[in-house]
Amino acid sequence: MARVLIIQAEMKRYRTPFFNGLHTALASDGIELVVAYSNSDPRQLARKDSAELPASFGVKVRGRWFFQRFIYQSVWREILQADVVIVSSEIKYLNNPILLIMSALRLKTVAYWGLGPNMHPGRSKIAEWLKERLASRVQWWFAYTASVAEYLKGRGVPEEKITTVHNATDTAELRRLLQEISDEEALSAKECMTGSRSSKIGLYCGMMGPIKALPLLLDAARRVKQRCPEFHLVLVGSGPDRAWLEASISSEPWIHYLGSRYGRESALYYKMADIFLLAGTAGLSIVDSFAAGLPLLATRLSTHPPEISYIIDGENGLLSLHNAEEFSLSILSVLSNSALMQRLRRGAEKSGYCYTMEAMIANFKGGVEECLALNGKFSSAAKRNLLSPESEG
Repeated sequence: MARVLIIQAEMKRYRTPFFNGLHTALASDGIELVVAYSNSDPRQLARKDSAELPASFGVKVRGRWFFQRFIYQSVWREILQADVVIVSSEIKYLNNPILLIMSALRLKTVAYWGLGPNMHPGRSKIAEWLKERLASRVQWWFAYTASVAEYLKGRGVPEEKITTVHNATDTAELRRLLQEISDEEALSAKECMTGSRSSKIGLYCGMMGPIKALPLLLDAARRVKQRCPEFHLVLVGSGPDRAWLEASISSEPWIHYLGSRYGRESALYYKMADIFLLAGTAGLSIVDSFAAGLPLLATRLSTHPPEISYIIDGENGLLSLHNAEEFSLSILSVLSNSALMQRLRRGAEKSGYCYTMEAMIANFKGGVEECLALNGKFSSAAKRNLLSPESEG
């Protein structure tokens, strides 16, 4: 039985469905999956989004954090027992230099999994320089999105050694809850919140932090409210900007800040919303928005993570310039045009069935089997038959 090791710095709750599904999928083809992970970065503990994997394939190893930025993990036993080691390309993993040496000497098959360039405003230019030059030093790549795959090809990674996984979250539960909530229940909840069943709702669900450009979102929303009196803004989530947000909107009852909401309660707000709004950096919230059939309206930023490529301007959402006036005009163009709204909703719903956890698992499994076959560790050559938006459509 071939053994595949995936190393994670920490285990997040949103990733556990993926690893559970991948473990089952690989086991069906006689491939053993081991996922090694450590305790969370001290800065991440406040988010309370850590999780544990089943002991049948999850291995918690000791991890030592340095400067709250770099991690060294005691994972060498698992590495030596694995046929393929899959790690993130991030510089924070202090085990990676040794793994790259082992890869260069053909002592171990090493693959990277990740988002390519880090576009976060606080990124280290030196770290990104190093990552770019080390991108082609592994035997395989699992790219988050097609845009990342294109980036890698431009840095010398052969196309035949790249698997595009189409990074996603588990939207099955959100879909189930949305189907369970009737239109009447959603309309009643809208009336209870806004005072009218005909209110138009823009939803933001995510972290309340600086990279989400909340001041711009509020500024744009106020401009929309002036021209569209029935507009209401609903904000769900928490984060370091929560206190500032609550103080900023205290005198504006049409802006509804609800804090963190989960499960059926969160799904209800998706059900009653007309559009999903992202003034700052976009991420996997795009996948949830599409799963709910909500057009996603965002702004153009150089700091967006690769999932921004899921938005096709004018088809499943709109992208405007990063300023309040242009963003508000984008919002108004959808709220005031029912034909455009319906076209974008259809596009969002279609995209929602492309970017799913099931497709991501199938893609990742196919890449693992191809990588193993390339190195003679898989009994039959795996065929490239990955699930993509093109094949789904």
